[in-house]
Amino acid sequence: MSEPGPEVMARFVGAENVERGRDYLEQLDPELHRYIIDFVYGEVYAGDALDPKTRALCTVAMLATLDQQLQLGVYVQAARRQGATEQEIREVLRQVAVYAGFPNAWNAIATMKTALERFHETVQESQP
Repeated sequence: MSEPGPEVMARFVGAENVERGRDYLEQLDPELHRYIIDFVYGEVYAGDALDPKTRALCTVAMLATLDQQLQLGVYVQAARRQGATEQEIREVLRQVAVYAGFPNAWNAIATMKTALERFHETVQESQP
């Protein structure tokens, strides 16, 4: 299944973040920007074998395992946008401790807490 990358990206990172994210990626590296938009979002994330919530939780687990805290914060928020609860995200990160070690899980839970605080602030600001 193929879908326009920017539309899929908006579902995961929030429509309000797409333009800023795309500008950042374009300035970082135009080819990498194209790969991420067209392939990652337009092909992989647009796939229908996994529902978006499961896909986001898998991404959280992988980023935590790799100790990629910057991207982890983004995808913790993406998981919430896709309907994952804080408890589900915590459980995924506890699972990380088993396979990637307690330090990675500890770092990931700290990142999760900060990301969810920012997420809740953004949600509150957007409500009338």
